[in-house]
Amino acid sequence: MSEKKEEERTYKVVLVGESGVGKTCIINQFVNKTFEPETSPTQGTKFSKKELILGKESINFNIWDTPGLKKYHDFAKLFYKGATSIILVYDVTSQKSFDELKNYWYNEIKNLENEKLVIAVAANKSDLIGQQAVINEKGKAFADEIGAIFGITSAKTNTGIQALFDNIGRKILDPNFDYAANEKKMKDNSENKMRVEEKTEKKPVLTSPVKKCCGLENCKNCFK
Repeated sequence: MSEKKEEERTYKVVLVGESGVGKTCIINQFVNKTFEPETSPTQGTKFSKKELILGKESINFNIWDTPGLKKYHDFAKLFYKGATSIILVYDVTSQKSFDELKNYWYNEIKNLENEKLVIAVAANKSDLIGQQAVINEKGKAFADEIGAIFGITSAKTNTGIQALFDNIGRKILDPNFDYAANEKKMKDNSENKMRVEEKTEKKPVLTSPVKKCCGLENCKNCFK
């Protein structure tokens, strides 16, 4: 691929949200397939690259990690410009992180002058089921309200992260892409596949036990 062609197929993705929601961990898992449970709050911005393969299509993501601490809010705004996609991240165990996502972070990006901006909402730390403070239905309702892609993710278990970025990539390539319909189709296909496998599963062949008599193959007493 030529440099010009590669540049045309390169898109800026920015992750925003409160400090500690797992933005850095999501990026590390997506880009490097690694998870570090102890990470320091992002103080500046971090930049990563990742090629995304979608069927016969290939695109590149420039992924920006922004700080969530309040003292860096004005600094983080500098990196919204030119974004093709912005991922709003909250921690499912923190009601505050979800409230701030709706009341502050979304307000920061909703007036960006980019009609084609792809917005996504990531409900992160889904592995902490017993500690969940924000049910998934609330996150999905907010995403639907603002016309955003919704993804339930866990950077720790690498759950939902690839699907989130795949859906973003498909939406960038096709503004009419319906991620919800696509996920339903994939779910239905998976369930149908499981049903077929259950039906076609080989049943054990039952053979009559050999009764010792004369031992001849044509003896009816030996092979009943």
